Amino acid sequence: MLDHFACEHCGFWQRHFAPGACPVCEDFRHPLPPNGWRFARAGAVAERTRCRAEEVLPGLLMVTADPPLGIGPAGYVLRTPRGNVAFEGCGWYDDRALDAVAAFGGVRWASASHPHVYGALWRLCERFGAELVLHQADLPFGQALPVAWAFDDRAELAPGVTLVHTGGHTPGHTVLDWTPAGGAPARTLFCGDALKYTVDPAGGATTVSTHLAFDADLPLTTAMARRYRETIAPIDARVVVTPWEVVTDGAMAAARALLDLQLAGRPFTDRLVLGAGGVPTGERVPERAWRARHGAGRVVEVDA
Repeated sequence: MLDHFACEHCGFWQRHFAPGACPVCEDFRHPLPPNGWRFARAGAVAERTRCRAEEVLPGLLMVTADPPLGIGPAGYVLRTPRGNVAFEGCGWYDDRALDAVAAFGGVRWASASHPHVYGALWRLCERFGAELVLHQADLPFGQALPVAWAFDDRAELAPGVTLVHTGGHTPGHTVLDWTPAGGAPARTLFCGDALKYTVDPAGGATTVSTHLAFDADLPLTTAMARRYRETIAPIDARVVVTPWEVVTDGAMAAARALLDLQLAGRPFTDRLVLGAGGVPTGERVPERAWRARHGAGRVVEVDA
């Protein structure tokens, strides 16, 4: 009988009889699980996981799971007059989280930047009948999701809510450009894994980097960096949201500076150290040195 299974290593969900491998972990962007494959059925994840739903900005609900599943992304729900949009998937949505989403207005459309953060979007689709929208290049990873709309370059879900294909990190990598009705919160970019930030307690960006493969420390190609510059840099956002952080100061200035440097020479994975307003200080820290100092902070395995 088909059931939903989550990879304990990365958190990717499959609808399967009994998965023998995880397609995300077998991809070059992710490390293989050092102790072999372990998969958890939905019931087991439900028993051990509790979620928190918090309105982190006006009209923006953030859902997190404790303990995190795999790389531990958050899921977001954007409130719009035409119906709410879920972007990125929390690893699990318990019943309390689903009730909180219902109280927030439910979900009309659901999407994600790329397969690493699809999370349990299927739970939102089951509860709310949300229309699942993905870029066509990442459809091979969407087997567990009831995809209803595949797009090429752009997809406008509602006025002021547009999916933009960037490619790069994955062939179908997508960002979401949100201009809320009434201007609150400010125009917001959901950047997926195109940009990595560290953030101070006030929400200011302190470092920024970009990668083709984070765990493999592999930089973008020049063509990928150019595509990022062409699609991301023109978005005049004041807030940038990653699958883990909400960056309220300096994020876009830092992103533009980073992408200009990527195109000025050989692309790199170093972290740019940032000063006030996201302005680079001139210091670059190699990613491996940063991890040795601060830890990788991505893959978190949980015993079943």
